[in-house]
Amino acid sequence: MPKDSTRISFVTQTGKRKRLDGIARAFGKNLSAVINEALDQYIELHEWQLAHIQKGVEAARRGDFAKEAEVKDFFDKHGQSS
Repeated sequence: MPKDSTRISFVTQTGKRKRLDGIARAFGKNLSAVINEALDQYIELHEWQLAHIQKGVEAARRGDFAKEAEVKDFFDKHGQSS
């Protein structure tokens, strides 16, 4: 185990474990590598979402909201009524 690693333990459904094992076998990887890839993707996605949510919250606190005409134009452009 690399020096900057830590061991974690968790419980999952049997079927999910079997699917992970199948993916690991198919790609010639060990289970830890597959789980770490999944965690990397999960972390990247959720950190991105949190950053954008925080940006929106900060804009709202500044009172930076879309004007009514901007909202109407957006929905008109996308074929929906506001």
